Amino acid sequence: MKKISEILNSIYKIVSNRLVLIGAIVLLIFLCIRQCERANGAEADSKRQHNNYLAMQDSVRTIKKEKDHLIVEKSAMELKVSELSDEQKKLITKLGLKDNGKSTTPSVVVRTEIVYIDRFINVPTKVEKDKNGKESITFTHSPKMKGNNSLTISGKIPYTLDITKSPDKEDLVFTKLNTGDAELDIKQNIEIITGIYRDPKTKRLMTTVSTEYPGIDFKDVNSFTILDTKENRDALKAARKPYSIGVNFGMGLAANQKGIGPGIYLGIGLQYSPKFLQFGK
Repeated sequence: MKKISEILNSIYKIVSNRLVLIGAIVLLIFLCIRQCERANGAEADSKRQHNNYLAMQDSVRTIKKEKDHLIVEKSAMELKVSELSDEQKKLITKLGLKDNGKSTTPSVVVRTEIVYIDRFINVPTKVEKDKNGKESITFTHSPKMKGNNSLTISGKIPYTLDITKSPDKEDLVFTKLNTGDAELDIKQNIEIITGIYRDPKTKRLMTTVSTEYPGIDFKDVNSFTILDTKENRDALKAARKPYSIGVNFGMGLAANQKGIGPGIYLGIGLQYSPKFLQFGK
């Protein structure tokens, strides 16, 4: 019995030493994986910073320009709440939202500046008389446009005529046109479509703006996304999976020839971790 006990002790020591070695190897693998994750995170943040630098230098580029369809594009910035400038915070405040990364902080902000220049010719006019007998030159211009765009311009210019006879000739008269203050009514509906996408080649975030309203030019397009908003954090949490399969390593209690004592375990298994116990963003 003594020899059997000694043999078992020897086997236990060998197994224990091997488990310690395996545990050390697994720990090193874990540390390497952790280091790789940090390196990948640093690389992603570096690319983000580079994208923001290029976006600051970027200007509006015309992708398509026709008489009744204009598409422009400009780089968008990817920011954290701590990186927001005073101007960007003012934009968020103008929206009636907050810039603290909580509750009502927007995920995307787009500011578009447009210039509208147009010219209308051959607009028909007519003379109308109101109930008081006052005459005016009136006109209405409502060109047909694509999509939900529309424009209606209506105007009225009141006038009076002064007619005087010539003192020298009976059949000669002089006419003077006196115009009054013009009235102008403008009703306009401009449809602007904005989209944000990531370029598959450069991986940069781009903002595209399109309109079919004629005479419009985009002076500037400034846009940015906020990464650490409550909405984004909730989306990341929702994407987490409670079940996973992987390598398990740790210390615990195990049964051996001396009874129950501490030991090292290593294995592959199915793991369940509820979302409320998961950490990170």
